Amino acid sequence: MTDCLVENAHIVTNAGLQRGSIAIEDGSIAAIGPDLSVTDTDAETVVRAAGTVALPGAIDVHTHMHDPDLFPDDIDIGTQTESAVAGGVTTVVELPTQTSVTTPSELREKRTRCEERAHVDFGLVAGNVQDGEVDVEGVLETGVPEFKTFTADPYRADDEAILDLMTEVGAAGGTVRVHCESQAILDRARERLDGTDPELYPRSRPLEAELEAIGRAGWLAEYADCPLHVVHISSGSGAAIADRFQSRANVPVTLETCPQYLAFSVDDVADRGPFLKVNPSLKSAAEVERLWQAVRDGTIDLVATDHFPTHREDRERGWEDIWEPYAGLPGVETMVEFLVSEGVHEGRISWPRLLELVCAQPAREAGIFPRKGSLAVGTDADLVLLRNEAYEVSADELAYNGGWTPFEGRTWKWRVDTVITDGSIAACDHDVFTEPGDGSFLPRGPRAPTE
Repeated sequence: MTDCLVENAHIVTNAGLQRGSIAIEDGSIAAIGPDLSVTDTDAETVVRAAGTVALPGAIDVHTHMHDPDLFPDDIDIGTQTESAVAGGVTTVVELPTQTSVTTPSELREKRTRCEERAHVDFGLVAGNVQDGEVDVEGVLETGVPEFKTFTADPYRADDEAILDLMTEVGAAGGTVRVHCESQAILDRARERLDGTDPELYPRSRPLEAELEAIGRAGWLAEYADCPLHVVHISSGSGAAIADRFQSRANVPVTLETCPQYLAFSVDDVADRGPFLKVNPSLKSAAEVERLWQAVRDGTIDLVATDHFPTHREDRERGWEDIWEPYAGLPGVETMVEFLVSEGVHEGRISWPRLLELVCAQPAREAGIFPRKGSLAVGTDADLVLLRNEAYEVSADELAYNGGWTPFEGRTWKWRVDTVITDGSIAACDHDVFTEPGDGSFLPRGPRAPTE
């Protein structure tokens, strides 16, 4: 008997929306299409999906969820993947935050801790690498093919260390992720500022810092023959700089941006203050529009969140002194609803483009496509159903336990209805039914080529 039948949804395909049903058996998709032989009486669970849009479970390849030395006890990969699945994100890639995780033994220990708590499947990244002395082959043997480094404090590596890392990682078949901001420019900008007002923060991290560092990382990767992933590009101009390397033939380059850089500009900081403190900082409204264009035309490969969880009271302190709180925003639970409401619904991107941005390309980047990121026979039965319904965003209605969202008060037109993981109903209307430990570690190989 079929375990679950998702009946009569509008399924997102590369060509658009296609009405059909999805039959699930043993955690995998057994059949999909408009004319299935499976009926209601053949399935243990039936999800009547008429009026909803079905998308593969979203994949967030940039999250910070688990650091026992930094986060309080109630913030870990357990509570944060609970938030993820509530918002239709069914796979996450977890990156180190403050505590570096760069050795095979550290990665194995982190894997064990996360397996006990995760609500969804997850991968890991080695970081934050500050020198070239890394056991690259040993890390790859743990199922971790990616390494994270920075061109800016507090985890800055110098150019020689980045080049050494890229040379080794490229030869071994891995990928290097780089946070791109120029420390020299950041230092000079900060020296010129006096005060504690939130509106000073974007001025401390100017556009030029991102542009210079993206260019430098691109040339280092090309020289070292190493695949490069540029994380959290905050500007359309940054995407344009990175595109010069993306279009070259020598090494793969993928470009990531985040919802916050598409939703907010420096003009919003006066109202939202520390609740928009993020690195890189927000840029001008003109850069936001250029970034949307880069998302639309394929210059940007994927959207991830750079999810960073904090409690509201910790963030509130930034109204008095913007330099005091950590930079970073929660976003894993709101990413899909934001992109559908302010992207697809507003005509900025199409349904197929959304499929590429949060499902297919993230899966390729993570080395888990087509098992994840697609709806086809034999793939994991992870999917999200979305319904067209206007509502006002409120942190009180989210599963996220930090008590705030930068999107508070915005009106959106699409809402996550039902989330399915491994063929079982995992969440409805942001109420979560999964348990800690339901997720599994995903040993990952090299990034799959873009089709």
